[in-house]
Amino acid sequence: MAPLDEDATYPNRGYAWGVVAILVGTAILSYTDRQVLSLLVDPLRHDLGIDDTDVGKLFGPAFALVYGIAGIPLGYFADRFSRRYLIFGGVIVWSLGTIACGFAGSFASLFAARIAVGFGEAVLSPAAISMISDYFPPSRRGTAVGCFLSGIAIGIGVSILIGGGVLHAVDAGFLNGTAFAHYASWRLVLLTIGAPSLVWALVILAIREPARRVERARAGGPLEGWRSIAWGRIAPVYLVVAMASLVDNAVGAWAPSLLIRSFGQGAAEVGVRLGVLIAAAFGGGVLAGGWLADRAGAFGGFTYKLGVCALASALILPASLLINSSGFEVALWSVPLYFALSGIVTACSFSAILDVVPNGSRGLAMAVSFFLNVALGAGLGPVAVAYASKYVFGAAAGLGPALESTVLAGYGIAIVGLVAAFRNVRVRGPVPASA
Repeated sequence: MAPLDEDATYPNRGYAWGVVAILVGTAILSYTDRQVLSLLVDPLRHDLGIDDTDVGKLFGPAFALVYGIAGIPLGYFADRFSRRYLIFGGVIVWSLGTIACGFAGSFASLFAARIAVGFGEAVLSPAAISMISDYFPPSRRGTAVGCFLSGIAIGIGVSILIGGGVLHAVDAGFLNGTAFAHYASWRLVLLTIGAPSLVWALVILAIREPARRVERARAGGPLEGWRSIAWGRIAPVYLVVAMASLVDNAVGAWAPSLLIRSFGQGAAEVGVRLGVLIAAAFGGGVLAGGWLADRAGAFGGFTYKLGVCALASALILPASLLINSSGFEVALWSVPLYFALSGIVTACSFSAILDVVPNGSRGLAMAVSFFLNVALGAGLGPVAVAYASKYVFGAAAGLGPALESTVLAGYGIAIVGLVAAFRNVRVRGPVPASA
């Protein structure tokens, strides 16, 4: 348990966890709006006359372009302005973008709507993690950040689950005789997910903006924030998180299509079952990762957290071979197994970054990380699978080999990043604790 004097300088613990719960709900909505297209690939392709490479662009560049461009200045704003109002505005923008996706009549209009979703979501994680760091002392920060990241993780599964549930309802004639009966099922899924987020935005206004742990600097402008960050220490960890994000986005985008196409399963059935498994496994993985980060921090700080990341990354490599299995159950269960291990890597990596970054620059540091996550992860992950399937393995091989090779390559690079991070610690010396 944290010392009493440490707790006394931070907000009430119960209220702080209530804020985390609201931010977790917001993260679930965020990733649900972002990822639900993964279940709608085939009907969307048919209605709009596009192919897998176009779908990869919707998952990747359409979202990643504006997310990456807007994320860094929004992270800078999160270090200087009200994070509560920034998140509120972001929820409004991405909700309207998701609704616009449901009404899109062409690839171009759908691409533009996905850009709106990316712009709105760019502010959430930097602002939320910065806010959490002011609600919790370092000894409990890893668990709190892990809880927030669990919302992102659960959102990937919930998006597939909700999409499967709506598809079930539409197939059962639930909307027959209503004004929505003539809408395509994929459009109804997007409208059903986008509209409630507008209401949730009001909940964000109930959060109190916490006092920042240090006085924010005003002199020197944006460069002062950049100079206060030990980029040499955290650059390899950024690479680890970015590679994890690349593979997460690749598997999250194409695993439903793999199971549907390779094993002749229905989209609704895959959506419900896979959605529950991913939500439980990825959510549990990041929660476990946050808890392990706090325990590792108590024993050896930054270095021990990297050790947890290395062990989980090493386990992912053999687990990835199961994705290309010829058996449906093995392929199905390989997806939550992957996400559980990846969740541990992600949560421990973010906790390690926060150990190095001073409080007044955490919004900026998180924005840089999420920029890389989206530029490399959301931007390249789904597209890499589509191109590997089409040009390397051939369409006849299916999605399995392309997914398997993407996981192996991504986490192979992540392990190289971890080796570099360990070497940095030896060369530069121990990492000082950050408030």
